[in-house]
Amino acid sequence: MNGMNKAVVGAVFGIALIYSLLSLMLTVQGFLDTGVVTLMLFAPNGDALGIDLSEELPELLSPVMELYPNILDALVGLMPFDAEMTRNLTLVLIVVGFALSAAGMATKPSLEVSGTSNPAEYMWTHRPKATAKALGAPWGLLTACYRKHKALVIVPIILLPLYFPWSVMMTVAMVIPFAIVKGVTSVRMRSASKKERKDYESSTHYAVCPKCKRNFERPKVRCSCGLELDYPVPNVYGIKKHTCNNGHPIPCVSGKRSDLRTICPYCGSDIETREAIPISIAMVGAVGSGKTTLMLASVKSITQMGRTRDVTVEAVTPGISKNAVAAKDVVAKSAPGELDSECMFIRSRTLQDREIIFNDISGQEYEPKENKILFEEFFTYSDGIIFTFDPIALRRQGRGATPSEVFESFHYMYTQINGFSPNKVNNIPMAVVATRNDVMNPKLKDEDVRQFLIDNGQNGFVKVLESLFSNVRYFAANSLGDECVSAARPIWWIVGESDRELHDAVPIE
Repeated sequence: MNGMNKAVVGAVFGIALIYSLLSLMLTVQGFLDTGVVTLMLFAPNGDALGIDLSEELPELLSPVMELYPNILDALVGLMPFDAEMTRNLTLVLIVVGFALSAAGMATKPSLEVSGTSNPAEYMWTHRPKATAKALGAPWGLLTACYRKHKALVIVPIILLPLYFPWSVMMTVAMVIPFAIVKGVTSVRMRSASKKERKDYESSTHYAVCPKCKRNFERPKVRCSCGLELDYPVPNVYGIKKHTCNNGHPIPCVSGKRSDLRTICPYCGSDIETREAIPISIAMVGAVGSGKTTLMLASVKSITQMGRTRDVTVEAVTPGISKNAVAAKDVVAKSAPGELDSECMFIRSRTLQDREIIFNDISGQEYEPKENKILFEEFFTYSDGIIFTFDPIALRRQGRGATPSEVFESFHYMYTQINGFSPNKVNNIPMAVVATRNDVMNPKLKDEDVRQFLIDNGQNGFVKVLESLFSNVRYFAANSLGDECVSAARPIWWIVGESDRELHDAVPIE
């Protein structure tokens, strides 16, 4: 049980125990003075510290109140003791009855807060059936013995006459403090949950798995002990932190969860989210059109420019690692089939963390063919699309698929996956990039790319593209060598369309 639960339990049970203990002391004092067992209730009134329940409410409570001393007399009468010994034994039985009720509060059923579907400790006041379990705590011996072994329940049943009145008193004494604590906790929980939800929706909004490509509102969390838990947010498991069933704390406040080990709720893969705002970019192009080289060159340029602005850029997937970027000029063709997304995080002291996600798949998937596999989950949440083509291959009319053929194949997948009409106009940013401008002679400028496509037989492609996508921009990019800043410009244009703050923080010149 975590610290917050211990404090709450201590407060509620403490109030009930102290109140009942004061009533016990009055009952014992009354017995010592009169030699008669009379249950007293602590209730200061003038010169009196307590009231005799049987006198105050004779019709309602007398039968019950008289039963307790009669049982004690019967138990003591079974043994041939003298008056002094009988008096002492009666006192012992009164105290034992009180102790049995108090012991019930310390049993496992009374204090149990472990989660089942989500292995995190509940808040004691909000666990399933919390009110019944809390108010039933003074009767905890019955439940504890039954759980241990059904036959054992006979023991607390036999002893029930001794602790019955004290359990009733403790239960009644807990009603008000439990209601107050639960009410205050509920208000704090709702307030914290509402604020956290608002902050998350206005910033992070969702996370992405680079393995299965699916996006989701929250990942799951893996504790240091290996338990997999729901993402920690202010709820019935805690307001500022959750505690796993093994007792390890997990923060649930925005800004303190970025270092949590997260896993995909769909495929179970270990992933990194860091509560960063995701910006997803889809790479589209024919085999050999330079998609991967463009991506690596842009990562290099963004990283270099970030250093000049006190911005840290960290690639966390192998496809855009330092070694991969260093070898960008000799990168191999992408393997066919579905590949992991490439992710990099951007962090500064003035910005919330951002995550740029590149979805780069082989150009073979965009070649015209029947029975096309629609595995590209990322097309449902992309922030922009990079459409690459090789101007040298287009000019020479090589064997590869033309931009028109690639676009037709891509657009079929895009509309099928999103459930769009083939004629729907989309406003997602579409950057058309002429790659390998390094070896073009003469080199293309951004404003030349559209006309270059038209002059090389792609007038139909340009018209269809611009009729189906309302936000199109053309770029010419150098991806080879050290002078490859232009490769990052189409990426950063898309970033600027969805996140102007990040775009301005790291200007790509």
